[in-house]
Order: sequence, then structure tokens, then C-alpha cells
Amino acid sequence: MLLNDLYHIQSLTETENQIQASVLLQGNHAIFKGHFPGQPVLPGVCMMEMISEITGRQLKQPFRISGAPLIKFLNMIDPQKNPLIRFEINCQSTPLHTTTNGKIFFESLTFMKFQITLVPEMNI
Repeated sequence: MLLNDLYHIQSLTETENQIQASVLLQGNHAIFKGHFPGQPVLPGVCMMEMISEITGRQLKQPFRISGAPLIKFLNMIDPQKNPLIRFEINCQSTPLHTTTNGKIFFESLTFMKFQITLVPEMNI
């Protein structure tokens, strides 16, 4: 779980089938020391996990990623230049899975567009 370690949610709202979140990245997090030294970049896998966590928090259900038919990384997220980022997540849920699509952005700069399928996390 990256929430409250790599990032903190500043605001989280839901309207109909859309989740909107403002997130503050922790620029001094250890992950940025290795990805990449001297030029920190938020890893794409972390962005995907953040989508899963934010969706799960709002829908009150922990999820895991089961598929990603569309992932487009359009710009890098440097936590020093863009510590505050926004998520727009459109959701359609069934009992078996939740399909999401949307974007990660700040103002007019889009970092990622996605379509990700989430399934409920099972306690084994």
C-alpha cells in the first residue's frame, strides 16, 4: 500500500460514476532515490497502484489489478516539479470486477491515460 507513505490524499469526491482526487506526492520518499538518482520520476507501476487504492478507498473495497487494456504515459511526473497531481477515474462496477478509465493530470498537463480492470482483493 502506497497511501500515506508515497502519497497523501488532499481531496476525494465522487459524482455519479466518477472519482476525483487531488494527491500530494512525498518527494523525499525512498523510491525517488532509485527512480532515478538526480532526476526523480514517479514509476508507472506506482501510478497504477494509486488508481487501484484511490478507487478502493472511495468504493470501500480493496482491489487488485487484473488487467490494463490501455495505458498511455504521456509525461513524466517529477515530484519536485509536480508534487500535487489530480486523478479523474470513471468507474463501472459489477459483482465480479470494476472497470476504470480516466487520466492523471495537473492543470493542462496530462501524465497518463488509462483503462484498468480491478477485481476485489480476496483474503486467503
